Amino acid sequence: MTVYAMLADGFEEVEALAVVDVLKRAEIEVYMVSVTGEKLVMGAHQISVCADICFDGADFDKCDMIFLPGGMPGTLNLKNHKGLTEQIRNFDKSGKKLAAICAAPSILGEMGILNGKRAVCFPGFEDSLKGAIIADERAVTDGNIFTSKGMGTAIDLGLEIVKHVAGKEKSEELAGMIQYK
Repeated sequence: MTVYAMLADGFEEVEALAVVDVLKRAEIEVYMVSVTGEKLVMGAHQISVCADICFDGADFDKCDMIFLPGGMPGTLNLKNHKGLTEQIRNFDKSGKKLAAICAAPSILGEMGILNGKRAVCFPGFEDSLKGAIIADERAVTDGNIFTSKGMGTAIDLGLEIVKHVAGKEKSEELAGMIQYK
């Protein structure tokens, strides 16, 4: 299992890094991918993060999941990256996994990917989840789509992904190890 965590200037640092951290603890292969053309990406709170690779060097054929952290203007920068939206469409058509948190589920909603699926987002972005069934949970999985509400639910999203990729037992074991819940 390989996950590409997409980073754009203005991404929400905790959402991105908490999910990446949880997945790595579960021994899931994760690469932070910059869509800026530079490895150093500036977060929404002026915290710089060095991505592993740039978008042009990413091999999406070897990737099993695209993860979109939220934040502003990070979400808008991800949404406006034509190469990324093309990959998101390809992943959806082939049933590959897509994960998004906070404002980023709006990208999936505006692309029509959430139609008929249960999803959540940061409060106030629900209108952008076009066709979705809005759930009242911290993190939701529906088929190949994983969504979560925001920074405070980033660990929930990470554990939800681990549960579906590595099993419920691994997710529960990891939650205990990190003193969560």
